[in-house]
Amino acid sequence: MISRLTPRLCEPAAQSESIFLKQVADSFGKACESYADAARLQQQVALTALAMLSANHSGKLLDLGCGPGWIHPELKNYCDEFSAVDLSAGMLSKARSLHLATAYIQADAAALPLATAQFDKLFSSLMLQWCQRPEAVLAEAARVLAPGGQLVITTLVQGTLQELQAAFATLDSRAHTQLFLPEAELIKAAGTVSQVNWHFEQRNYPLYYPDVKSLARELKALGANQVAGRSATGLTGKGYWQKLAAAYEKHRTAQGLPASYQVLFITGTKNAS
Repeated sequence: MISRLTPRLCEPAAQSESIFLKQVADSFGKACESYADAARLQQQVALTALAMLSANHSGKLLDLGCGPGWIHPELKNYCDEFSAVDLSAGMLSKARSLHLATAYIQADAAALPLATAQFDKLFSSLMLQWCQRPEAVLAEAARVLAPGGQLVITTLVQGTLQELQAAFATLDSRAHTQLFLPEAELIKAAGTVSQVNWHFEQRNYPLYYPDVKSLARELKALGANQVAGRSATGLTGKGYWQKLAAAYEKHRTAQGLPASYQVLFITGTKNAS
């Protein structure tokens, strides 16, 4: 089932954020065993992002939003040691089973329990889109980075899953998928963190599926289908599935049904002083 991934806005802000964080952690925790096998996009993006870091065996690195830690064997080429942070206890436990990081820390990326200026590099791939306050996450990333340190962050932006959204729009007016922020809003959020020299690049990653249910199964395996518990706005029966599949068919190519993922690569170097 595909459901809306945004929080309930009618609750008080602090309570809403707390509830939303728990829902995100629980949703991805349930997917800790299935995530790696379904993470086609995540692996492509993370490997591209990692190549943007200086490849040397020096310094300390922070993997912010480490997930199950599938990329951790690659990190040894970029640092002397690294620490891993994730909001989900399940994901962190899966990463910890590899015994590769110096420390495994369960924490909210917008409020890191870490000392200032302790990392030479920061890596974070496809985590930021699940954060309600990206400006706070970027500020925390800059805070824990040492002067002259380098960061690479990727996130999904507006235009992601546009084909699926268009198919849903032919059936009703409800929002069934995450409403990702436009690139301009993330650039504006980064602009509030003046101690980093920021650079931005958006890339499109198309994936292809034999049918819409295959896309839905992949989203479920990734834990990205029921954040915020909006199952009531998802797919509700066989008839709805059939109508959605028919609406999606107009997007079919020789490679299958496309699902576009718009990825923003955010890179930067912290000012030396």
